[in-house]
Amino acid sequence: MQEIESIDIELKKQFEKLSVITKSIELTEIAQFKIDEASNKIPWKEITHPGIYLLEIKNNRQFESFEEWVENFRAEWENEKYLRKFTPNLKKMRIRAHSELAEWIPLYIGKSKNISGRIHGHIYKELHKTTFALKLMARENLKNELFRLKTIKISVENYDAIIPRIEWQLRNQLNPLIGKQ
Repeated sequence: MQEIESIDIELKKQFEKLSVITKSIELTEIAQFKIDEASNKIPWKEITHPGIYLLEIKNNRQFESFEEWVENFRAEWENEKYLRKFTPNLKKMRIRAHSELAEWIPLYIGKSKNISGRIHGHIYKELHKTTFALKLMARENLKNELFRLKTIKISVENYDAIIPRIEWQLRNQLNPLIGKQ
């Protein structure tokens, strides 16, 4: 047991270092796209790497406050047609973390060993499929919205130990509106 406790102490130190590093991580913009243009706008072959991705939605400037904007978005996202379809929900706690109506609003953050495949699922997965995803193409009420994809490539041997921690820390920094967590 003492060896495990020793490893635990060392991991705690490393996770503290990782926390400091994560605060300075900047994701790289890959593409801006409307849902029906995603196949042409996203450079799919350039994002087959492991790492973290962020999907944002552009504020269309039709609302004067974040509260107004998010209520409109909630009505669209939680439309009865799209509920209980293995899609993530809006998170009240994360919504409350936003106080201003920014140009780009963080929608969803995730991790994948192949970002291209995961983003493809978030966009093109059909509503009736049981795979958990945003299923954006199936949401007719979001087809005119502009989305932005950002990523960071992180290739590490200990993916399952490191990447979830970075994703969690970035989620707490960016407060995406939608998620499982």
